[in-house]
Amino acid sequence: MLQVRNLTVSYSGRKVFENLSIEIAQGEAVGLLGPSGCGKTTLALTLLRLLPLTAQVVSGSIHFADHDMLGADEGTLQRIRGREASIVFQEPAMALNPVMCVGDQVAEVARAHIQGSRKSWRREAQLALAEAGLEEARFYNAYPHQLSAGQRQRVAIAQALVAKPQFLIADEPTSALDNQTQAEILELFKGLRQNRRIALLFITHTPALLSGLADRCLMMKSTC
Repeated sequence: MLQVRNLTVSYSGRKVFENLSIEIAQGEAVGLLGPSGCGKTTLALTLLRLLPLTAQVVSGSIHFADHDMLGADEGTLQRIRGREASIVFQEPAMALNPVMCVGDQVAEVARAHIQGSRKSWRREAQLALAEAGLEEARFYNAYPHQLSAGQRQRVAIAQALVAKPQFLIADEPTSALDNQTQAEILELFKGLRQNRRIALLFITHTPALLSGLADRCLMMKSTC
């Protein structure tokens, strides 16, 4: 599913990580551990070619399914992101528009990647929200500020899932949540593995979160 070879990324000439290699198979869950500042989020952004302009891929290769991610044009990348590979960020505010109801935001992702009608996209959004644990109809028309932190994170997960990707990156998706909500979100990811056979890269700095979720774990060290 994913093959990364000897990847080196820098910010303004300073290397964030060097010669990094990783493989993830279909249906496999891999945990990525490391301290803050070691480059975990940079890796996640690099995999989907979402790095800011100040960052540069110095060397290496990234192959996802049949795609050469570093050689792909923007049109190809737009088709891959969301449809074949998605990401859930630590802070759902990065993915949610504060002045748009959350159901329509999930439906917008469906519209971008799935052929159909307004009615079918709404239905896909409802199904994704339900899968993420927001089954009640009231959630569709809610705005982000009307939801708890855990509910907003579930909406972000629904956005990532609605186009039925094969690969999901979860970048510390529970770090801003209380213990009870954190446990619920972890159970959600475990269910996704069982029900969808989705490949998962789960990024965290807390080893205990990976128990019962990850098939294996990788460690990144800080270069500072």
